[in-house]
Amino acid sequence: MTSTPSIQPACASTAGELAASVFHHSRDAIMITALDGAILAVNRAFCTITGYTEDDVCGKNPRILKSGVQDHAFYARMWQAITSEGYWQGEAWNRRKDGTLFAERLTIVAVPGADGKPHHYIAMFADVTSASLQRRRLEERANYDALTGLPNRVLLGERLEQLLACAREASSSVALAFIDLDGFKQVNDSMGHPAGDRLLASIAQNLRAALRGSDTLARFGGDEFVAALPGMHDDALLAALLARVAVAARAPIVIDGRAVCLSASIGVAVFPHDGTTPAQLIAHADAAMYAAKRAARGGARPVPGSAAPPAGGKHHQHEVLPP
Repeated sequence: MTSTPSIQPACASTAGELAASVFHHSRDAIMITALDGAILAVNRAFCTITGYTEDDVCGKNPRILKSGVQDHAFYARMWQAITSEGYWQGEAWNRRKDGTLFAERLTIVAVPGADGKPHHYIAMFADVTSASLQRRRLEERANYDALTGLPNRVLLGERLEQLLACAREASSSVALAFIDLDGFKQVNDSMGHPAGDRLLASIAQNLRAALRGSDTLARFGGDEFVAALPGMHDDALLAALLARVAVAARAPIVIDGRAVCLSASIGVAVFPHDGTTPAQLIAHADAAMYAAKRAARGGARPVPGSAAPPAGGKHHQHEVLPP
């Protein structure tokens, strides 16, 4: 009983020493701020990760680390969680003193005072840039075509599901254009696969540039592309957009000193008239594209640049121009 008063101060002293040791020697960065955001203290790992010294940041706002990667909504959600739950945990991107970006696994805790109200904040983070970049590369491999950089079938399916869900709520239309490059196989066989790859990549850029920011262009496979076009509220808008796609497909591209000019057979399906699922729309547009290709081979050759119907096909001849 008589030893209790002497033990409590000793424990408190030991706990204080341990806390100071953890603060200084932690491999994770630690930053302590006042309620107004002014930085009160940082540890050695913070300086190592960010490049700032303690003198650089003390009294400053953590906004000096802001990267611009996260938007206002991100920080609004973060502070809502801190206010309601007392902490927030997640991944964010910040900026070092030298201007380079780094990814961090971040935890922010509101530390209460004796009255139970927040007294200050503690932020702890670890540099996870390498892991984040590796994860991003894996996601890109899983969702994007390596040659063209366009979304692949997997990502196309996900975006189509989202577009159709939005279209159902808004009672609007989504058009899907199936684009097949005419004559690509002959060029690929005669000029070689490396030249064919460069041609495909260039045509993909041209097709993407012909579309709107809200549209999705995906490489479906080989020399086939699919464009998802939301907000197709009238036939004239769709026809004008498809005409731009056709013009982009046949733009001359110089490959190994030769100006190569292909064309595209395009089949179109429109939600909800031609289908209500991604699979139905793709199948309908694919069939329409082959119908357009067969019609062209049979001699049907519409005027280049003419409008395509809302659901059906469009075809332009191809040629290889001399250098």
